[in-house]
Amino acid sequence: MIFIFKLIISFIFIYSSNAFSSEKIFDVVINEPSSDKRAIAFVDTVTGKNRILEVNMKGKVIWEWNFPNKLVSKVKQICNGADINYLKSTDEFLFILPKEGAFIVGRDGKHRSLIKDNNITHDIDILPNGNFLYARGFVNKGEDEVREVSPSGEIVWKWSHAKYFPNREKFYEKYTKKAKNKLYRRGWLKNDGVDWAHVNGVDRLDNGDTLISLRNFNMFVIVDSKGKPKKVFKDIHFVHEPHKTKFGYIASDRFKTRKILHSIVLISNKDRRKYLLTGKFKTVRGIETLKDNRFSITSVGNIIEIDKNAKIFHRMHLTIDTEDSERDLTAQEMRNKSTKGRCGKGPGNLYKVVKTK
Repeated sequence: MIFIFKLIISFIFIYSSNAFSSEKIFDVVINEPSSDKRAIAFVDTVTGKNRILEVNMKGKVIWEWNFPNKLVSKVKQICNGADINYLKSTDEFLFILPKEGAFIVGRDGKHRSLIKDNNITHDIDILPNGNFLYARGFVNKGEDEVREVSPSGEIVWKWSHAKYFPNREKFYEKYTKKAKNKLYRRGWLKNDGVDWAHVNGVDRLDNGDTLISLRNFNMFVIVDSKGKPKKVFKDIHFVHEPHKTKFGYIASDRFKTRKILHSIVLISNKDRRKYLLTGKFKTVRGIETLKDNRFSITSVGNIIEIDKNAKIFHRMHLTIDTEDSERDLTAQEMRNKSTKGRCGKGPGNLYKVVKTK
């Protein structure tokens, strides 16, 4: 009976894989033999369909889950920080619909709501104790930007920048007045306490400390269990996805001048900095640490596997864009040529992807 059951499951899986195999989301550019062959999953911010996708390393869809009607009405802010996590132990997906809540879904399509919060965006994790740690990215000055809640919904820990970093201007001391005014004029920074810190990432470290990424302060901070800052990493322009690594830290740096363009920054434990992929990919908003000091990078239109020396082992880009749609290596300023796709005209199509199996 067990053999028959497994056989039936195998047939279902093969049928499902073939059913989706005609849909190609990415074109593969680089595929080294030693690259991580696991598939990826993400909230679909590309095609306009309300779903979660799993895509293999050939760029083809191998699994999808279409949002039920009651969730379709909650995707209005989908371009503003739709996060996803793969839960290996249960083969489920934990995901955020920005400014709505967090949900979990299994392969069978059964799903449930975990958190209802009109400010949840960007990042969520399940902690070893079963609690959820998440970011509240667009809240105004003084509101808590990070929350840890229990499965029952009780807030057990929260954090706001306001007590520790009341002066945002000092984090722009290296900027000219013209450069700062440009940020306000384009709406990347706002006045009157609106969207003040823009926390876009949060990680609970093994020692109980918490890493928090504050985009509008160009820095990330390590805080202790009471929320008190222990170490601050400054001057990482519009920082995204900082993570602790074996050698120190990694993050996305979106600085842009005539000579310095968007890049990945590696920060050693002695605060020495090394920049990777400079000027090649715009707006990296996803970094996942892999084994052997490798990383899965998500830009607005590319999925890239690199090591700490910037060797690319695998890269694929969205089929709706050209291979070079994110970069112009000869111009003084990078420009995003991508205007297609659900979120292409806004913050950019892809937000974050996660390795599955």
